[in-house]
Order: sequence, then structure tokens, then C-alpha cells
Amino acid sequence: MTLFSPLTKKRFRSFKRIRRAWWSLIALGVIFVFCMLADVVCPCDPRAVVDTATLEKYREPVIEETYDVKTARFSVSGAGEVFDYEGPDDVRAKVSDLLAGSRRPGVNPLVRLREALGGEYDISLTKRNGYDRLFLEPKTPPAVTRRELPAPEISFPFRPCKEHPFGIDAGGRDVYARVVHGMRIALVFGLVLAFWAMFLGLVIGAIEGYFGGVTDIACQRFTEIWSAVPFLYVMIFIGSTLGRSFTVLLICYGIFNWIGVSYYMRAEFLRLRTRTFVEAAKCQGFSAVRIIFGHILPNALTPLITLFPFLLMGAIGSLAALDFLGFGLPPMTPSCGELMNQAQQFRWAWWLILFPALALFIVMLLTVLVGEGLRDAFDPRQKSRLE
Repeated sequence: MTLFSPLTKKRFRSFKRIRRAWWSLIALGVIFVFCMLADVVCPCDPRAVVDTATLEKYREPVIEETYDVKTARFSVSGAGEVFDYEGPDDVRAKVSDLLAGSRRPGVNPLVRLREALGGEYDISLTKRNGYDRLFLEPKTPPAVTRRELPAPEISFPFRPCKEHPFGIDAGGRDVYARVVHGMRIALVFGLVLAFWAMFLGLVIGAIEGYFGGVTDIACQRFTEIWSAVPFLYVMIFIGSTLGRSFTVLLICYGIFNWIGVSYYMRAEFLRLRTRTFVEAAKCQGFSAVRIIFGHILPNALTPLITLFPFLLMGAIGSLAALDFLGFGLPPMTPSCGELMNQAQQFRWAWWLILFPALALFIVMLLTVLVGEGLRDAFDPRQKSRLE
């Protein structure tokens, strides 16, 4: 085998992805620890309203600039009639007098205007809706008058400043504190939901794959029916009856998130239940629970390990999406999705979309890199090829 054979290159790329996954896992762990210490690293309470007196030093006067613009725009017909005039009144009067004198047969109004205003204005002509559209632009630059107006009152959302580097949201709360506390809630929510989906999907998939037959068919029909239930409608209904809270949201999402894991575990148990070591365990009289968890499960952990980062990423993204739509956590709870929802109302407040979206992007990117590294590390095809 040569040094640069396709198999060597593929293994080298896989090694790079696995090494990148290790660094991504370390970075993700640092972010998790940092968010868990949100009460220490955040100087502000995420629910406290910032005092406007502390922002008085950032008030800046407004400079109003007035331009003495003499631009005139109007439409004129062939008979010299003026339509849709825009411009100063003195120019309008002068143009009207010129056009009134140009209504005689054989007199072009454009020629008269060029003769009378050619020294002051640049005149251009375009066609629009069957009429001549004339534009009069002054040759000399317009005079500019600057006036300093009183500084406006402090209002929210407020731009980033020294005390609040991520800015202030529409409710007067520090965006940095809300992003860090919101990511802590999202990570805890994602971890709990991912572990719950792995556990429930493992149990249901193991029952379907190990016993098979009528049990498998009945569980599969129940899973198909349950997966067809609209999740968002269930969330709206339960949220309107029981209220919006972290526990209610976790339970509602947990009863749907296990379906994908159960399919993978069912396939693994169907593949492994006919192996020799399973038949030997049955001959020794071991119980079904011992065979499932003691013999088959250790050999079927690959889908669980490789799916865990993607389950975590999906849970974090789903929580942000539900908060953005208004069906997630309670209103005062810190959340990146709620900040991005505020950005829809205040389009000019760029900090409301930049920092929450950047935090979600970094966490989800690191999670995807970890998942790709785990998938390459547990890929059996790389170990089954001949050198």
C-alpha cells in the first residue's frame, strides 16, 4: 500500500475529523461550565430592568442638517401644461410663467426653459406615461444649515455600551446576562431531553427488536400513529391549559422526541438477536432483561452514542424556535429565541439578533462537529476493509 493511496487519505481525513471533534468537545464543555456559572460571570440579573440614570452619559445631541435644495421635478405636456410638480414655490412660479408664454404654436417649452434657466439649472428630459418628465438640478451645491437639537430621552432597546457590551433589550434588561442564562437553560433542557429520548427510545426499540412478532407489529403501529400527531398543536393546547413552564415543555417534548431513537434501536436488536452469543445466553436460561441489557445492549450502543450530539442540537434549536414563536418558556425567562423575537419588532436593534444567533450558532456548530467525529470513530466500514 502506497503512502498516498485513497484508503490512506480517507483514514487521514477521518483522523482529522476525530481530532477536531475532541477540540469541539473540549470547547463545548468550557461553554457548558461557563453557562452553569452564569450567576457568577454575569454582573446583572437577567430579569432586572436597567436604571436609565446610569445611561445618561451616553446621551448624544442630535445634529439636524437642512439642505437648501432647489431641485424641481414636474411633468409637462406638449401644450405646456404642468403635472405632478415638486420643488420650491419660486421655481414653480417662474416655470409656470415660462410655460404660459410657450403655449403659442411652434414654441417648444423645453427650449424656453433651457434659455431662461440654463445658467442656474441642468435640465434633463425623460418620457413617462406619454408625458415629458423634466428634471431641474441646480448647478451650484446647496447650502447646508446645521442645528444642534436636545439629546433624546433614553429608550429601550439601547445600543451596546461599556457597562452593557451586548446592549439592552426592549424590556430594559441586559442582553449579555439573558444570553448566558438563556444558553444555560437551553443546554440543561437539551441534555435532559436527549437522555430521556435515548432511554425511552432504547426501551421501546429493545422490546420491539428482541421479541418481534405481534409485539413488534403492535409497537410499530403505535409508533407510527404517535409520530403522526402534530407536535405544535399539542404544545399550543397543553400550554393554554396547563400554562407555560420548563417542566411542561420538557414533558411535552419528551413524549415525541424518542421516536427516531426507537427506530435505530429496533434495527440493532433485530440484527443482534440472532447472533451466537444471544443464543448461548438463552440456552443458559438467562432472563430476557439480562440478555437485553447485559448482552445485546453493549453491542448496540453505537447508534445511541452517535445520535446523542444530534439529539442535543435538535433540542436546543427546537427550544429557541418555540421561544421565537411564543410557545416556549414563560415571558420573563431568559431565552435566545425570545431576544430574536424582539429583533423582529425592532429591526434597527442589530444587537438583539447578532449575539443570540451567534451563541446558538457556536453551540450547535460544536455539537455537530462532535457528532461527526463520533460517527467516524464508530464507523465499522473503515475497520472492515482490507489493507
